[in-house]
Amino acid sequence: MKQRKNLLKAALLFSLLMFVAFARVQAAERNSQLVRVTIGIILASNQNDEFDAKLKPIEKQLKVLKYRSYRSLKDESQEVAWRANGVFEIPGGRSLTVAPQEFRHNRIALKVRLTEGQKPIVDTTVRIPSRGNFILVPDLPHEGGALVLSISAAAQ
Repeated sequence: MKQRKNLLKAALLFSLLMFVAFARVQAAERNSQLVRVTIGIILASNQNDEFDAKLKPIEKQLKVLKYRSYRSLKDESQEVAWRANGVFEIPGGRSLTVAPQEFRHNRIALKVRLTEGQKPIVDTTVRIPSRGNFILVPDLPHEGGALVLSISAAAQ
């Protein structure tokens, strides 16, 4: 009976150690994966009623803004490691830094920092669904309108 009890304890301990080891391997693999961060730079204005067909997937998000016209200026994607920085140049001498922070419940936390020279304009953390996006409207004047930024991320 005592031998059976010891055998059961050993089996439970072995199972617990295997579970912990597996969890650590999974966490290490996830942290070594990259996140595809995509930035869309959009010129929004009231100069006409033009809507760039390329922006159709985010039309509903844009239509709630105060502008009538939307034109895609640039799209850029980068593969960014967890807790590392992806840096994107924004027209007007501005810079956008996006750093993936964590992945939980199929949502990615992104640290987002927009600067103009040394001056911070936006410094926040957002959570978006993996393969989802959000619209950042930082009130940046540009070519008779304003810049709008679409930021999306996908865990690889």
